[in-house]
Amino acid sequence: MGNDVSLFDRRMRGPAGIAVGAGVVLGLLTGYTVDAGTPDGPSWALVVPFAVLATAFLYFGAYRNLSKRVRDQ
Repeated sequence: MGNDVSLFDRRMRGPAGIAVGAGVVLGLLTGYTVDAGTPDGPSWALVVPFAVLATAFLYFGAYRNLSKRVRDQ
């Protein structure tokens, strides 16, 4: 039972920070690419879900990799 990794495990703090940072960067890149906030582009409120989705995918990818690494030890 000691090899189980939860979503909020202490070992997931680093990957969570990286996932959030990368999600913010990807969201900003998406927003600037589609000219969000300008009269011709969409609002930033339409871009934020893409940043959240990118963050979630990156976090769960890191969680999956850590889970496999801990299980294989």
